[in-house]
Amino acid sequence: MRRSAEYLGAMFHLVPVPSRGRALSLFVRDAGYFRSLVEELKPEIVHGWGTEDSCGLVARKLSPSRHVIGIQGLINAYLQRIRMHPRYQIIRFTEWLTLKKAKVIVGETAYSVQEAAKLCPGALSEVIDHPLRHEFLDSDTSDGSARTMLFLGEVSERKGITDALEAFSRAAPDDWRLKVIGKGSPAEEDGFRLRAAALGLESRLDHVRGMDAEALANEMRRASVFLLPTRIDTGPTALKEALTVGLWPICYDNSGPREYIRRFDFGSVAEDGNVNALGDILRRDIAERPWLERRRREKAAQEAKRHFSPARIWDQLLALYARVKAGSR
Repeated sequence: MRRSAEYLGAMFHLVPVPSRGRALSLFVRDAGYFRSLVEELKPEIVHGWGTEDSCGLVARKLSPSRHVIGIQGLINAYLQRIRMHPRYQIIRFTEWLTLKKAKVIVGETAYSVQEAAKLCPGALSEVIDHPLRHEFLDSDTSDGSARTMLFLGEVSERKGITDALEAFSRAAPDDWRLKVIGKGSPAEEDGFRLRAAALGLESRLDHVRGMDAEALANEMRRASVFLLPTRIDTGPTALKEALTVGLWPICYDNSGPREYIRRFDFGSVAEDGNVNALGDILRRDIAERPWLERRRREKAAQEAKRHFSPARIWDQLLALYARVKAGSR
């Protein structure tokens, strides 16, 4: 049974769908689950968020001329760079089905939009970021004094957990600690623990599988460096959060991370995929501590907070929706 509830002035409609088997059938029935709701609401725009599930596909099918497809992640781009579970081949095809007839796409970075446009070259595209939660937008900044490094993200090779461990073991002085916040598959977490033990990091490593937003913001304020050597990413939320808190990011020079670090002129990038270079950058930054330059840190944090604020992003979305409506008349 469909349920509806109001929250913070917005109406949410919860539509029940089968919990299993939908991906194997390429979500061909999902539009039917939402059809009665769309017919009842008669929306001016249908915005489907994400291409790896059926949201974007449903938006395109139920509103062929007035839809926006938001890019959350791009499996077709990821699979060019890293190995992933075989199930992602199904998601890859779903993503292609979703985008091949898309009219309008929106992505959080220029990289995201450029990669998505390869699958729908005729679509209107625009870069509009995702907003952050108030716990980060309202947060004080780190003072950079702690000898703590933070990895926040999925414990997986795509996020670069093994390279993070390697670089930390090579470059961080003995009085520095690495805190890992995130979870992965059982196999990935086992591999993470085994590698940490082999590197002799057990006494300098803390691992927490999850935290709420307030606790995460507090952890970021208590750290100095944000280490996330992701192999590829459209725009990691954790990196955005770190920037708003003035936490110095160190990432590989690729995709979304490179774009954010250059945009806010805060953080370092290492040669893409080169763990030796990552260790060198980490060693240099720990020695020089560029994050202690207060004016630079505060400037980057304030610019990031403005950039990722919901009010700014809603204005951009509403302007895009107006153009979509005007163009479909």
